[in-house]
Amino acid sequence: MPAITVDDITTLARVPTLDASLAHRPVKAVTVAPGGFEGEGFPVRRAFAGVDLADLDPFVHMDQMGEVEYAPGEPKGTPWHPHRGFETVTYMLDGRMQHRDSGGNTGDLGPGDVQWMTAARGLVHSEMPQQTAGRMRGFQLWLNLPAADKMRPPAYRDIPARSIPEGLSRTRGAPRP
Repeated sequence: MPAITVDDITTLARVPTLDASLAHRPVKAVTVAPGGFEGEGFPVRRAFAGVDLADLDPFVHMDQMGEVEYAPGEPKGTPWHPHRGFETVTYMLDGRMQHRDSGGNTGDLGPGDVQWMTAARGLVHSEMPQQTAGRMRGFQLWLNLPAADKMRPPAYRDIPARSIPEGLSRTRGAPRP
């Protein structure tokens, strides 16, 4: 999905002035997201690795998936694995990924699609590439559920790119590819 651009950046909406009585929080640390592999060898960079969870809550992880350029037959994913007590929000930039879970949910994510999975009291799921070659990349944000919601039933929702509002590009009103 191409980036959204404007002819004149001075025309962008401005952030409103904050109330001076609000407390300012200093930056505690700057970290570099270490690279690693998940599942069958899918490359990820974990942005919050090593950061104390008390400083992150409600965030748990933010993973950059890929960017990786697969040759034919190389795509790797994360086969069946458990989750409990949090939600994941996945956004695909390139490639195709299929979600399956123990609740019977399935979803095919492509460029610009979002997946919202609530693990809550627990489920087992897999995320597997649905392409034979090409670039795969996206990101996934993990959100801690409040204690009162951790034992609710799991849920799953696909949000297709076509249903997500988008700002106008230079070619005002140009449809999505």
